Amino acid sequence: MSQIIAKLMKLLFISTLSLPVMALEETSKRPELEIGTMLGSLILVLACIFLFAFLMKKSNLLRHAGHKNPIKIIATQPLTNKSRVQIIEVHGKQYLLGVSEQSVNLLDRLETPIIDNESAMEVQSAPSFTAAFASVLSKAGKKK
Repeated sequence: MSQIIAKLMKLLFISTLSLPVMALEETSKRPELEIGTMLGSLILVLACIFLFAFLMKKSNLLRHAGHKNPIKIIATQPLTNKSRVQIIEVHGKQYLLGVSEQSVNLLDRLETPIIDNESAMEVQSAPSFTAAFASVLSKAGKKK
């Protein structure tokens, strides 16, 4: 049974690799297929864009710029894969929370702020993509 599945997967892989070559041969013989291929590619790209936009909206990756949230995450420290400790700020008061998949527990209300807003921005902000990419490129350049 597993041999049959392996052969089917191999056949599917080979046929997938040969599709662009077959499409190129077919469009060179019939110029009217070039427009169809171009429109089909355009529709596929637009469908991918809308699918990714829908997924980003569902996963709350898009933030509303004008919406001000009264709850700010000041710092996060992971404990395990599924649990972490967070310091949050709500209307100027800071709280220490234990967060897991099943629950959120208030561990302590911080009387004096541990982290002020300026250093909180440094803790919360991740390095930009360009900075991370530049560091990876510099490391790769040093290895050669």
